[in-house]
Amino acid sequence: MAGRRKNARHLDTFTRTPMRRYDRPPQEETRVEHATRFRRRHFDLPPIHPNTDRMLMTLLGACMLLTLCNASAPLSDVPDVQTRFAQWAAVQNEKTVKTLPGSTPAPDSELGQALAIDAQNQQAIIEQALATPDPSVTPEPTSAFKEYAPGELRYETEKLSVAIEQKKKDGMTYFVCDIQLSDVSQLRTAFAGDDFRSGIYEAVSDIAGRYSPVLAINADFCRYHRDGVIIRNGELLRKQNIRRHHLLVVDENGDFSALTDRSGKQGLVANQLEQDNTWQTFEFGPVLVENGEAADLPESFYVNCHDGYYEPRTAIGQLGPLHYIVIVVDGRREGYSTGASMPQLQQLFLDEGAQFAFNLDGGGSTTLYFLGEVINMPSGGKERSVSDVIMFMPNPS
Repeated sequence: MAGRRKNARHLDTFTRTPMRRYDRPPQEETRVEHATRFRRRHFDLPPIHPNTDRMLMTLLGACMLLTLCNASAPLSDVPDVQTRFAQWAAVQNEKTVKTLPGSTPAPDSELGQALAIDAQNQQAIIEQALATPDPSVTPEPTSAFKEYAPGELRYETEKLSVAIEQKKKDGMTYFVCDIQLSDVSQLRTAFAGDDFRSGIYEAVSDIAGRYSPVLAINADFCRYHRDGVIIRNGELLRKQNIRRHHLLVVDENGDFSALTDRSGKQGLVANQLEQDNTWQTFEFGPVLVENGEAADLPESFYVNCHDGYYEPRTAIGQLGPLHYIVIVVDGRREGYSTGASMPQLQQLFLDEGAQFAFNLDGGGSTTLYFLGEVINMPSGGKERSVSDVIMFMPNPS
């Protein structure tokens, strides 16, 4: 008993792992020793009998041959899409169609004749409604383009006369507006938001609608750029000189002139114009006609002045004292008007006998407003919002 106790090992006694010897290579374990230490964790498959192996290979080959035969079957045996859809529809109809209760009346019976008469009456009512136009619906015009008869667009009083004629030439459709005032104050301007500093844009009809002019056009879009000499209705609003524009000047008598040399010092040009009681100025151009003759069109300018460049145009000129001409050319509309090049626009003013002519903002801004209605066809299909307009008022202010 004492010997057992002496040799017994306590449960809380740990056996240290012998230290690894780095002065000799580790002892490699043989394959037999490794197999003895670790038990086998898989089972070997039973050997296949040679006759069974041959049977499996034969069966596999038969399956492959059958698969190839099915894959190479002719496509004509498969119904097309329409046939399969018809078969599917027939099945669905059998499922969903139900016989209505009661019997169908015979055509010769009283009920059948009454139903037939009622159907005929309903058809007659429908045909009559289609043949009779609805008075509340305005019929569409035969042409999508606006056409005006000579003398249709006219306004005349003792203080103002306006005659507008729609003309066509060389693929252009344009409006020539002859305007005679009694006082320079009738040539007025207005801004979107009714303020030069409002920072908003509005359609020409919206701006002009607040003032009720006889005629209004888009001006020079002066808030599009931050430079230029801007005098409107006798008030100096901006005095920065600019080189890339021409300046249209309307003096206190209503006479037109232009400044094309913009090399002067900042502020001096505006101050001189203000001292001369200038009524209006417009920054755009180029000048088209001076002293009744064609002006030299600049080679390089704010807008393209070369021939062959067609756009909608808005321009204003002078025929005599307080006698003005406005030409509006529609464009970008196939079959109606191509627009005008700058040399073409210049020639239109010469044909009308203008003594002076000046190009204003054009393109999508081109708008002609007469007696509460836009009479031209803006190229965008609707009016473009602009910053300012030129108006001809019925009475002096």
